[in-house]
Amino acid sequence: MPKRVDHQQRRHEIAEALYRIAAAQGLPAVTLRAVAAEAGISMNLVQYYFPTKEEMLRFAWQRMVELSGERAGEGVLRALRTGDERAVVRAYLFGVLPTDERSRVLCAVQIAYFAVDVTRGGQAGDQEALGPHLVRALAEQLGRAQAKGAVPAHLDPRLEADTLAVMAAGLVSAMLTGAYDVDQATGIVDYRLDRIFTGT
Repeated sequence: MPKRVDHQQRRHEIAEALYRIAAAQGLPAVTLRAVAAEAGISMNLVQYYFPTKEEMLRFAWQRMVELSGERAGEGVLRALRTGDERAVVRAYLFGVLPTDERSRVLCAVQIAYFAVDVTRGGQAGDQEALGPHLVRALAEQLGRAQAKGAVPAHLDPRLEADTLAVMAAGLVSAMLTGAYDVDQATGIVDYRLDRIFTGT
């Protein structure tokens, strides 16, 4: 009997090949031919799943959002079980930082997509922005902590969430370029959270 092909798994493998190219060389280096070579399959097979580069880029972005969400979700779920909003906020922030090799690749690919969007006006896959989701989640946790007295009443949870999200975005770039390592980034995150969660 012919071997049954898992089409979704094949798409994921193609996306992984795209990530390796984008993380190392940037999104302009991504072509159907280059991805086929990286994946070790024929270009015809890549085109069977993704007739155009744009379709491949769009799928790869959506898959990356799933992978990033799964990674962040594990830490957030553990923190939610503690009932400690500070721990949850911390988990959300570390969920977007490049703290290991896998997350470094995903973060580098995100930046590659954003870099192309800046110059081409959103044509790198029509990705949905990740920032607003993070800000909403952070603001929700800060609001809950504020209701418990763990965060001062005069602070604006939404503005604090915006500040934390911008800080995290800056840390991503700084960590990828070696300006900060994981320990230094941890110190920066904890320093900032200590000044928000003054009631704990």
